[in-house]
This record gives sequence, C-alpha cells and structure tokens, in this order.
Amino acid sequence: MKSPVYFMDDRYRGPTSSLPAKAQQLFDHAKLNECFEPGDSVAIKCHMGEWNNSGYLRPILIRVIVDKIKEHGGRPFVTDTTTAPYYFYGGRSTADTHLETAARNGFTAETMGCPIIISDGMYGTDDVKIDIPDGVLLKEAYLAKGIADADSMIVVSHFKGHGSGVYGGSIKNIAIGCS
Repeated sequence: MKSPVYFMDDRYRGPTSSLPAKAQQLFDHAKLNECFEPGDSVAIKCHMGEWNNSGYLRPILIRVIVDKIKEHGGRPFVTDTTTAPYYFYGGRSTADTHLETAARNGFTAETMGCPIIISDGMYGTDDVKIDIPDGVLLKEAYLAKGIADADSMIVVSHFKGHGSGVYGGSIKNIAIGCS
C-alpha cells in the first residue's frame, strides 16, 4: 500500500509562506488531526540534533505541530530514543545527555509547550518486544516503551544523506529511532 509523503518548500515568499505557516498548512492538508482522538497521547517523533551540529528541523516547526495537536484535543509529547555512544563529548547515548543536547539545540519542555520524553529510558533499555510472525528475516523487534505506550505517533523528519551511503529520513527515524 502506498502512503502519501508530504514535503515543504523552504522558500519564503511572504508571511503565509514562512516555514511555521507551511507546517500549519501541512498538518491540515495531511489531516494529521485524524490520527488521534481528543485526550489521546500523541508522540511526535523527531530528531533533536547532535551536539554542535545544525542538521535537524528547527524547534519552531515542531512547536507548530504541538500546538495543532493541542488545538484538536491531543496530549502531545516530543520524543526520540538514545543512540550508540559514538562521540566523546555530549551526544545522545543516555537520556540525560540526550536531553542536554536537545536543550542546547532549542528543544525544551518550555519551547515545545509539552514534555520531551526519551522513550527508551535512561540507558536505552526500556523497550517492549513486538512479535513479527510473518517476518522473513526477523521474527521479533523491540520498540521503545514510551512510543509503544502512545496512542498515536506523528513522525517528522528532515532529509539527510547518511554516512553509509543511503538516505536517512523517515524510514531510519522509525526503524532505528523507535527501537
């Protein structure tokens, strides 16, 4: 089954074409409010950046989505998971360092207007096993508990070439970023 993929042109042509305005329009056009019911917890899965790096969507764009979810009665939280420790400074290998990096990049509960939750816990071990009975190679996978417990999830990704020579976007954001 093919699913629609939505993109935003980042060119500015006036106040109604700013990125925050386009994010609001995209939310409405994609009918993201139909992904949840009033009162539901809604995970907003996004990458909040690396230490000393600017390769992430700006916090204001995520805040627009938070506000739209609240407008429709949802209970949003911004989330990501820990990663393997590959930097000797900062990073995202534990929840505390991940939150420190996120704050340095402008992602805080205050700027987002909702909680920021590292969904796989302090050390990346808080997960649930998901059975894949018809899986060809994998018969099970592990999903971060905070994401598994959410009523719904909206995935927001930026385009990025990955060091392994592939595209690292929504698929990677879900496949690796939710485990």
